[in-house]
Amino acid sequence: MELIVKERSLDSVLEADTSRILKSLWFRPSTIPTWKSGQIVYGCAFLLVLLLTILSLILDQWPSQVFSGDPVLTTVAVLLLLLLITGVTVIIWRQPQDPTTLHFRVHALPFHPLVSIFVKVYLMVHMTTWTGVLFGIWMGIGFTIYFGYGIRHNLEENTEQHTSLQLLITGQKHPWC
Repeated sequence: MELIVKERSLDSVLEADTSRILKSLWFRPSTIPTWKSGQIVYGCAFLLVLLLTILSLILDQWPSQVFSGDPVLTTVAVLLLLLLITGVTVIIWRQPQDPTTLHFRVHALPFHPLVSIFVKVYLMVHMTTWTGVLFGIWMGIGFTIYFGYGIRHNLEENTEQHTSLQLLITGQKHPWC
């Protein structure tokens, strides 16, 4: 008897936690972004890329069946597109954003990045194997140059070194010490 009561109370706790999580996804608990809202956006963005990749693969591998009216593939494509992708996009859209004005903002957020990701993944799915290998090699070269330059020309680190060198030359103390 006692085991049944504990099991039921555990089920009600799990249901309450699940209900609270779902409510926080759809309804903003606050208008200020938090670590939790950032993690929700990161997770949803990963899920969005995964869903768009699956949709791109379906449209690439079986386009004639999807567009000819095959009920199974058409249903899968429609469910992916309308329900899951739209739902995840709305969850991202409902999360609080930083109210400070920025010099640059993405227009039509989150729809512009959504369409951009879909087009890029769809085009990458159509690449041949050799083109994919070359693409990977050139991306590796590009990342090496980008991060190599960024690490060497880091303004924050160079500013600290320059300030330390000037203070050493003039014999002054650092203002924070």
